[in-house]
Amino acid sequence: MEEMIEKFKKVMHEGMIANFEEDGFLTPVMFFIKNGQPVVSQIPNEMLKTSEKKAELSSIIKSICTDPMVTFAGIVLEAYGAKMGNDSELSKLVVEGNIRVSELKEKQDIIIMIHATPEKEETVSYVVDPENKTVGEKFIDDSGAFKGIFSNFFNTRKN
Repeated sequence: MEEMIEKFKKVMHEGMIANFEEDGFLTPVMFFIKNGQPVVSQIPNEMLKTSEKKAELSSIIKSICTDPMVTFAGIVLEAYGAKMGNDSELSKLVVEGNIRVSELKEKQDIIIMIHATPEKEETVSYVVDPENKTVGEKFIDDSGAFKGIFSNFFNTRKN
């Protein structure tokens, strides 16, 4: 199963970059491995327009991940990113939902893939230039867990 997850993760990662370089944008998708079979589904754009809809989408993904036959889950999407200290006041405001990254002056266009198994969660993100359809350097230089609404997909299974 681990080999299948790694292959699927690689396909989704390479596809994310290739699609952006071809189109200058990404169609947001969520993906899973259930019963040993990969499943990919487009995320309707309206599910990403408001904080409430994003919370609803996150709940849907987490609900799917309660199924013990789901061994891998993730999303690919475009976003704004901002680098800030974990304990900064600004970071706390963003994590608590009191301010959106899109409202910040210092932000960058990024593409991001967040994926998880019941054991671990990883994130890969890149700075992008939609106008020139280019993918630049990694936004976050490690593949550690993402903090935000689209994280902890499998947490309810751990409880």
